[in-house]
Amino acid sequence: MQPTPFYLDWTFWAAALSLVAILLSQLPPLHLLLRPKRLEVEVHSRIQLTHMVGNPNASVVLSIRNTGGRALRVKSMSMNVSRDGHTPISLPGQGYFETPSSQSSVLFVPFTLKPGETWAHSVTFLNTFERQVEKLFREKLSTLDGDIRRKLRDRPEGSREAVVAEPENVKPFSELFHRIFIWYPGEYIAQLNVSAEPGSASFVKRYRFTLFESDTEDLRAYLDDYKFGAGLTYKVDHHAGVNIPLVEHDA
Repeated sequence: MQPTPFYLDWTFWAAALSLVAILLSQLPPLHLLLRPKRLEVEVHSRIQLTHMVGNPNASVVLSIRNTGGRALRVKSMSMNVSRDGHTPISLPGQGYFETPSSQSSVLFVPFTLKPGETWAHSVTFLNTFERQVEKLFREKLSTLDGDIRRKLRDRPEGSREAVVAEPENVKPFSELFHRIFIWYPGEYIAQLNVSAEPGSASFVKRYRFTLFESDTEDLRAYLDDYKFGAGLTYKVDHHAGVNIPLVEHDA
């Protein structure tokens, strides 16, 4: 008696169909796989602007969601900022705050979002100093700190009077401020770029905000504190910056 060909054996096909069903159960539903690869990015309605001795900083709260059917990798973020049509300055996303109560930021590194996952944090955009500028900055900061500490030691016992650094030790910081400060009154365009892999999932959108003279004066007032070391050798709360309304450019 000839053996039954496997393609006529119903037990073979039952086993094959069971195997296919198991394999399909491990895959996302077809409608998810067919979704286009894209990121959905929501931006909070305010932008926080500040500076470090003139070096511009911008912070916004971002919510990034993977609405596609496959995992996506967010590689980098940046913000191109221009005032009244001037050449934009590019500020890379350097760090983010893990929780709303975090006192310091952590370094931004690429991350992966699975389908439906959301990443929501306050992101800080800024350029770090060039190496030579950073080296000189540290040297001048050490000199300023030493000057202030020496004057604190020489105060009369029990005195709580603030001490002021010598003008020549403050001058390098005021010169740096005037050279690189950009937050002047005017209309600004901020283009947010979220680079993803694959590139087709990347996000780009423009927003606008307005700086008034009072905002600029608040930020320039940091200069008055440098002679005390405030904002240089130690942090002060009122150097946190100004919070400015942010709206979509084409809204």
